[in-house]
Amino acid sequence: MTASGLLFSVSLTVGLAVGAGVVVGLAAGALVAGAVWTRCRRRHDALEASEARQRRLLDHAADIVLVHALDGADLWLNRAGQAALGVAGTPALSLVDTVAVEDRATVRAHLAALAETGRARSDVRVGGPSGERVLLDLASQVVEVESERRVVSVGRDVGAERAEQAALAEARDQAQEGARVRSQFLASMSHEIRTPLTSVVGFAEILRDEVAEPQRGLVDAIAAGGERLLATLDSVLDLATLDARRETLRPEALDVVAEVEAALDRARPAADARGIALDVSSVGPELRARLDADALGRVLAHVVGNAVRFTEAGGVTVEVDADAHAVSLRVIDTGIGIPEAALPTLFDGFESPGQGFGLAISQQLVHLMGGTIAVESRWRAGTAVTVVLPRGEAGPVEAEVAEAVA
Repeated sequence: MTASGLLFSVSLTVGLAVGAGVVVGLAAGALVAGAVWTRCRRRHDALEASEARQRRLLDHAADIVLVHALDGADLWLNRAGQAALGVAGTPALSLVDTVAVEDRATVRAHLAALAETGRARSDVRVGGPSGERVLLDLASQVVEVESERRVVSVGRDVGAERAEQAALAEARDQAQEGARVRSQFLASMSHEIRTPLTSVVGFAEILRDEVAEPQRGLVDAIAAGGERLLATLDSVLDLATLDARRETLRPEALDVVAEVEAALDRARPAADARGIALDVSSVGPELRARLDADALGRVLAHVVGNAVRFTEAGGVTVEVDADAHAVSLRVIDTGIGIPEAALPTLFDGFESPGQGFGLAISQQLVHLMGGTIAVESRWRAGTAVTVVLPRGEAGPVEAEVAEAVA
C-alpha cells in the first residue's frame, strides 16, 4: 500500500472512531437527559398529588384557609373561604383583592410583617356573599414546600365576638364612670352634712352641762344619734375613697397578734357596756407579717365592732392562725346571726342597711391588700367572719406556729 493510501486508511479509521464516539456520547446524553426528565416529572407529579391531597383536606376545614405567595398573589381558597367571600372555585385574585378597601393598608402591613418575621396576625374585613362585611381574625404563617416559600393563612369570623367585647368594654366604662360619679356625690354630700352635724354634737355636749338632770337623758340621746351619724358619714367617705381607687397602701412589718389585741382594746368599752367578753386565740404569741397597719386596723374595727354590736350575750373571739404565706383572722361571735336571705348582699352596704357599711369597706380593704374575706352565719346561732391576708416578706413562720401545725 502506498503512503497516500495508508494515510487515507488511517484518517478514515480515526473519522469513524470519532463519529462513533459522538454517536455514543449523544446516545448516553439522551439517556441521562431522559432519566433526569423522568425523575423531575415524577417529582412534579408527586408534588402536585401531595398538594391535591392537602387541598382536599383543607377543603373540609371549618375555618377559612387561604394559601398564597409572599406578596399575596396566586391565591387559593378552601370551600369555607369561597363561601365566605361569595366566590366559586379559585378566583384569579390576590390576598389584597379579597379584603375591603378600607383594610387594604392593613393587609399590606400584614404581608410586610410576613416577609420580615414569617408570621403575622390581623383583623381584616372581607366582602361576604351578600355584600356585607365579614370581620376575620387572619393568622398567617410562612411555610416551605419543596424549596418554595408559601403562606398559609387561617381566617376566623370574629365579628360577633368583637362586637360583644366592645359592648362589654362600653358597659365596663359606664359602670366605672357611674361609680366615680357616685363616689364624688357621696364625698361631697358627706362633707356638706358633716359641718352642721359636728355643731349639733358639740352643742349637745355643752347643753348637757346646762340642763337639769331630768333632761340630760334627752341631750345624751341627741349626742349619741349625732355621733352615730358621724360614724356613718366616716364609713361613707371610706367607701367613696375606695370606690374611686384613691386608697394607697403603705405595707410595713408588724405583729398581727398585737394589732388584734389593740383592736379588741378599742372595742372593750362597748363590749363591757353590753356585758360580753372579748378574747384572742393565737397559735403563737407573735405573728409577723408585712401589711398596711391602718388598713388592717380598719378591717378589725369594722368586723369586731359588728360582732360586738350584734351580740347580746356570750362573747367575741378572734382566732389568729398562719402559715409561711398567709395569716388568717377569724372573728367568731355568739350573736343573733344573719338571715340566709341577707348573705348574698352582705358586702354591699347600700343593699344591707341593717349591717351598715362596715363589711363593704372591709371587703374592699381586704381585696386591696390581696386577701379574701368570707362570712359564715346561722340565724340566731352566731357568725364567723374569716379574713385571710398574705404575709408578704415578713419571713418564715415562728417556731411556735411550726410546732402547732406539726
